[in-house]
Amino acid sequence: MSKERFLLWMLASIFTYQAGIFAFGIFKCSSLTPASSIQEVCPKLGDRYDSTFNVAIATVLALLTGSALKE
Repeated sequence: MSKERFLLWMLASIFTYQAGIFAFGIFKCSSLTPASSIQEVCPKLGDRYDSTFNVAIATVLALLTGSALKE
């Protein structure tokens, strides 16, 4: 498997894992108090979600760009 293909698979797996974690977080937050909205129960869910995966995505994209520039 080439480096580029491996990095693209890593990027796809990060996005898949990210979507799963976000869906699980929304499910758990909404099941805590059914009468409340998600915004009231877990107001910082989006911020935590964003900060958790920014570094992972940026690293894989930087490696992918760097390997493409060498050729």
